[in-house]
Amino acid sequence: MRNRFPALTALALLLCLTVQLALPLSARAATYLTAGEGCIDLIRRCEGYSETAYQDGDKWYIGFGTQIKESDYPDGITEDEAVRLLRTKLSAAESTLNGYVHQNGLNLTQAQFDALLDFTYSLGSSWLNSDSLLRSLLLGKAELSRRETARAFGIWCHSGGAVQPKLAERRLAEAALYLDGSTEYADEFCYLAVEREEDVDCETDFAVYERGGSYDYFPAMYRLGRVVDAMETEDGELIRLGDTVSENRHVRAVWTDKVYSADYPDVTGERWFYDYVMELSEAQVINGRPDGLYAPGDPTSTGEALKLILLAAGHEVQPSDGSHWASGYSAYVRQLGLLRDAVLENLNAPITRLNVARLAAGAMGFGQSFADSPYADVNDGFVTALTEVGILEGSVEGGEAVFHGDMPLTRAEVSAIVWRLRRASSLGVKQTLQYGSRVLNTKNVALNHYDQALFSGRKNTMTYNDPGLTVLRGVDASRWQGEVDWQAAADDCIDFAILRVGGRYQISGSIYDDAMFERYYADASAAGLKIGVYFYSQAITPKEAVAEADYVLEKIRDKHIDAPVVFDWETAETGSARTKGLPVSTVCDCAVAFCERVKAAGYTPMVYMNTHDGYIKYDVSRLQDYDIWYAGQYDGAYPKFIYDFVMWQYTDKGSVAGFSGAPDMDLWFIR
Repeated sequence: MRNRFPALTALALLLCLTVQLALPLSARAATYLTAGEGCIDLIRRCEGYSETAYQDGDKWYIGFGTQIKESDYPDGITEDEAVRLLRTKLSAAESTLNGYVHQNGLNLTQAQFDALLDFTYSLGSSWLNSDSLLRSLLLGKAELSRRETARAFGIWCHSGGAVQPKLAERRLAEAALYLDGSTEYADEFCYLAVEREEDVDCETDFAVYERGGSYDYFPAMYRLGRVVDAMETEDGELIRLGDTVSENRHVRAVWTDKVYSADYPDVTGERWFYDYVMELSEAQVINGRPDGLYAPGDPTSTGEALKLILLAAGHEVQPSDGSHWASGYSAYVRQLGLLRDAVLENLNAPITRLNVARLAAGAMGFGQSFADSPYADVNDGFVTALTEVGILEGSVEGGEAVFHGDMPLTRAEVSAIVWRLRRASSLGVKQTLQYGSRVLNTKNVALNHYDQALFSGRKNTMTYNDPGLTVLRGVDASRWQGEVDWQAAADDCIDFAILRVGGRYQISGSIYDDAMFERYYADASAAGLKIGVYFYSQAITPKEAVAEADYVLEKIRDKHIDAPVVFDWETAETGSARTKGLPVSTVCDCAVAFCERVKAAGYTPMVYMNTHDGYIKYDVSRLQDYDIWYAGQYDGAYPKFIYDFVMWQYTDKGSVAGFSGAPDMDLWFIR
């Protein structure tokens, strides 16, 4: 009988393990992990121990680099107390990391958790929302070698814009802990830190190599007309490709002039465009005329610009349909909506500098910048955006910077733009747009490409003059508008009305009817207006959003709705509102739930947002299947919202016949 208990125990353990392995990944990830000895030991080694408090900048620390108040621990701290304090301070990072692990159904070993916990404790949690190689590794979106994994950790080693040796060593120790469960093998890799130079663009200033291996590459660096010959250490030693890697190195690049084989009589070394033309010729991106000249002052044709700009920005070759050698590029640009049809009608015609700016910005996936224009003669968001990242530049005339957007782009100028685009595409240059301190997402989202110059008018005369779009002017109305003469509104150039069906109270959460909806609908329909509807949402769960959609669908049953059905969730002004602090993910879940319900019923769903909610409360990348109605820049000349939209509420103080007050007015862009 005594021998049966060990056997039964082993069998039970085996069954438990079998059940555990049979669970879905998300279930296995449900364990709440805390700092293990691997994390604690790493922090102790990297931070060092201080028995007494010390000041660094305006903050105070004690023990193993743990932040405290100046008045804490007047008698100092023992090592055991320092470890306990450290564990307490680690709890916030533990909670954040566990939340991320569980949310994404990840399954980490204790050592992997320890490595990421030290990383998060050291750097903060913003990396969990970054577009980084380490996050891609964690989410299973990238398969990395050991060396690539070490680099994914290692590149987070900067402070003050430069690589910090202690941070780099700590990152490589974290990589070893993540890979092998121990920091014992942290010396498997060495790093190379390259000193940054003002006139040099580089992919990165940090590279990782296997100790004992060879330098098989150097970080990509771009300096017009020059090429990296070697790296030089602080003591003057030269490192060249193929040399053996033996230790961590801090170096600077050693450059040499490029030697070109191409030769154009009209492109000589003293000309500003010489290196642009020659480098692109060497790369077989551009070529000269049949007579052997490059003709730098000749205008660039529209077809030439389409091909050169698109390929430089990383797009695929577009085959011709036979009508023109650049017809494939023209069709592609038309499909993407980067240029107006009128620009693409004659592919042999010169292209203007302004149209090249719009083409290049769209090809790079850049939206408009609404910062002040750097040029006195043009105010275009795409020109500004490309100037901000160094792809475009103007000239100085009479002490002012000018762009001359209406002038044809010369072949010399296109060589400079194409070279800079190739460099930017290779380096992964991204546009940085901010709302306050928040960096806005411009990846995988449709951006605002409306031409600022095509907006005109104010109040009831606002319009957008693009022959490629049908633009309607309308109003949105709720019971607050009181009595409305809809026929008078229709006679005053109003084409559509978006009517509030009802809403949800901010505190109680009860749904209410809009008392004027039925009457507004009947009268506006009789006046021949297109009719859409909206619901003022304060949903806090997708289930509530579905209930709101069902409420709207019931209200519009048997009615003719030929404009969108809108989800109007807004940040409540009431301090005790039930939606206060609602996470972005939940707001998006509610919007998607509402819109999918509406779409399933055969209507066109739309999401309403003002500037704050569009940038702060929504992740617009989750709403790409739905139209957006933007409300903002009231009474401005054009909408300064980076994301795409198909309706713009351009004023809340409109002037429309039939309204006794000042209604909201809207433009609807029908594509």
